Amino acid sequence: MIWIDFALLWYASFRVCLNGCEWAFKWEKLALAFLLTLAFKSLFLFFLIRFGIKPEVDIQIGLSILVFMFTLFLTARPSIEEEPGGERGFIWLTLFGVGGLFIFSMINAWFFPITESDATWYHIRGMSFFNEVRFDSDWVPPQLKQYSPFIPLLFAYLIAFEVGFLKIIFPLLYLCLNIIFYSRVLSLTKTKKMACLFTMVLATTPYFWWHGVLPFLDMTTAVFYSTGILYWYFWVQTKIENSSLNEKSSYALVSGLLLGLAAWTRIEFLLYNLVPIFLTIFIFSRYQDKNTNLKSTEIFFSSLLFFPSIWFLNLLTFEMNLWSQIKMVGGVCIFLWVLVLGLKFRQWRISESSVFLAFAISVMGYFVLLLIVGVGPVPVWKKIIISLYRTSTVHIFYLFTSSLAIFLFFEKLKELSELKKILGCFLILFLFTHLAIFLYANPKWPTLGRFIYATFIQPGNSVNLSDTRGMMSFYPVFIFFISSLPFVRQRLIND
Repeated sequence: MIWIDFALLWYASFRVCLNGCEWAFKWEKLALAFLLTLAFKSLFLFFLIRFGIKPEVDIQIGLSILVFMFTLFLTARPSIEEEPGGERGFIWLTLFGVGGLFIFSMINAWFFPITESDATWYHIRGMSFFNEVRFDSDWVPPQLKQYSPFIPLLFAYLIAFEVGFLKIIFPLLYLCLNIIFYSRVLSLTKTKKMACLFTMVLATTPYFWWHGVLPFLDMTTAVFYSTGILYWYFWVQTKIENSSLNEKSSYALVSGLLLGLAAWTRIEFLLYNLVPIFLTIFIFSRYQDKNTNLKSTEIFFSSLLFFPSIWFLNLLTFEMNLWSQIKMVGGVCIFLWVLVLGLKFRQWRISESSVFLAFAISVMGYFVLLLIVGVGPVPVWKKIIISLYRTSTVHIFYLFTSSLAIFLFFEKLKELSELKKILGCFLILFLFTHLAIFLYANPKWPTLGRFIYATFIQPGNSVNLSDTRGMMSFYPVFIFFISSLPFVRQRLIND
């Protein structure tokens, strides 16, 4: 029965993509529809459980049929077509490479049960959602109750249909990431050779393939966040090139939803979302004289904030003290809604100088906050050193992929287009945000020596730390940026 339910919702999502995403390739729409299917399903389950309705099979199938029937009335618009022609060898190599890794991941997910400690707790939360029909089960530790619900909701979905292979979703997410990445590089470079080569770089990065079978939050978050940033890049491009309003709105909706889903999976990614939000405000402040229509901006912010907002509202109903970090992220969410409402109803016009001033005040405010709340077992100066070390050395575990940075030394960075500079700024700000988040949190070990020992002597203790896993959302965008460099494109095409 789950195949019927999922197929109905997937086809409905595909119809939505056919109607609203004219700029996407057909296979890209299939991958995007899969991600939207998971989003819609998690949303249905969330509201059913929130209102005390047990998500039985017949209720879920009934909802899927209703959505399916509604989308039949949507008109299908044509997809962009791939240019016919050469490079068949690269295409077949990519198909066999990515396809082979995907098949191995599926075999692993099908035959091996959940044994990882974190995944066991997500499984327990999923069982609690389905059987107890509540989000604040007494069987779950208070801290875990406050985590975003996306993965446990998917487990609850599979449990409702009595599916035994709970890890099956994660290899499919790995495949969707590669399909969307290939499509976006192809759309950017117009060259299959470039798209194939850089997709192979992403797909064969060991850390990504390894997490493609692990039922953790990290691969899912990386898929949502990195694809959201890729679509955000093309949305910014439509703004700079002054494209049609429909195209702007479509890109804004898709990118905002995906970035919101990243926070729906790991709530701290609302903080990482501050990077594209800041750059969006900066870019639109520069181009507001050319086009004062803020519709796409409002769509982007609203879709980004929707999923994390309903989770924060749900947390307010818990009869427990919220974790201080959760309160801080919730405060960021409130601030962003104030910003959205100001742009919508107060018609705020933000200048470039005010954007830089707000950024400077935010940085100073962060360090003041760090000094105020930084009293603890580890002094602030030690936290800074440890965080700098962690942010700079986690790339060891992405060794061959991170070595692509060498191409930056052959590129005339000052001569890059404005759009590519914006993407480069995103990568730099992401690293600083990563540094700031782990500077605020208490480190796993109190001394730098312990981290050095864990990195080089016992890397098994460091390879799966949260800062290492968080960098998974950085690398697809980094590889995409490298593929956009004129020097790289010229060399690869000529060779």
